Amino acid sequence: MKKLLILFLKFITPLLAVLLFYVWKDPFKVIWHYDSFYDSEKKISFPLNKDYVSTTTYDNQYKTEHYDSFIFGNSRSIIYGIDEWKKYIPVESKAYHFDASAETIYGICKKIEYIDSKGEKLNNVLLIVDHMILNRGESLDGHLFVISPQLTSYENTANFHLQFLKTFYNYKFFPGYIEYTITGKIKPYMTKATLDEEHFLYDKRTNEMRYTIVDKEIEEGKFYTPERMKVFYKRDTVQNYAPQVIKERQKELLNTIATIFKKQGTNYKIIINPLYDQKKLNEDDIAYLIKLFGKETVYDFSGINDITNDYRNYYESSHYRPQVATKIMSEIYTQ
Repeated sequence: MKKLLILFLKFITPLLAVLLFYVWKDPFKVIWHYDSFYDSEKKISFPLNKDYVSTTTYDNQYKTEHYDSFIFGNSRSIIYGIDEWKKYIPVESKAYHFDASAETIYGICKKIEYIDSKGEKLNNVLLIVDHMILNRGESLDGHLFVISPQLTSYENTANFHLQFLKTFYNYKFFPGYIEYTITGKIKPYMTKATLDEEHFLYDKRTNEMRYTIVDKEIEEGKFYTPERMKVFYKRDTVQNYAPQVIKERQKELLNTIATIFKKQGTNYKIIINPLYDQKKLNEDDIAYLIKLFGKETVYDFSGINDITNDYRNYYESSHYRPQVATKIMSEIYTQ
């Protein structure tokens, strides 16, 4: 029995030591309180869960800011500048980016329910979606994508923290984290699984990110190098359509959103992303969105068009640039 206890302690002690180190250092910023999750002075950080950043930053500030206008969507939605948006909504509006990486329609619904449950206003909303968002009727797993516990009334707290622990103990993350923490030096093997290079400015009050360095490189003609151009694959000249994704679960979530919008008297616009893949949103999905939300609120920029034809409208094959968002907002608010 004594030998068994000694073996157990030899096995468990290192794990507990690493766990205590994890809690102390909190590399993913999900344990301790932070006034701001991003430091403009630092150019390197450990990748954070943007759903948690957005939700917790909202929690920290909504009682003093009383936001009443929101932009929802995945990482593609962050280029919808609030200063530009304010040209089309009341000047006194208090706007907030409530985005998440690899966002789901489930996550958007939960965020809208969360705001409404606090008695806060949803006077103006930009809902930025695509077939991938609409297809996801449940929360994703993975430390970058799992939904914030606040949005589920803390029902997923155990699974939420488990996702981060699994990543911390993972052989792809842990060695690089330890070496960088000790030396402060970046090594080639420290991929985006370990470190994130921050090429953006961050406004804590609005949770808005701006990729000013990248846009400056584009203006100077330094960005679209032969290496970067490799991601801009050739598309079919015939219009292709995404598969139908709005099914019973998605309808349930979309109906919840529509009900809250109606109750709150929300002035909302639904934008279908102009993706580089040029796949048109499924016709049945478009028809359902129009039927539920109204033809005057749904704007489809997917498929083959003047935006998606020009690679210069994109940083790479997944994210389009602020100039596109500016063009879209001007079009939908002045029709």
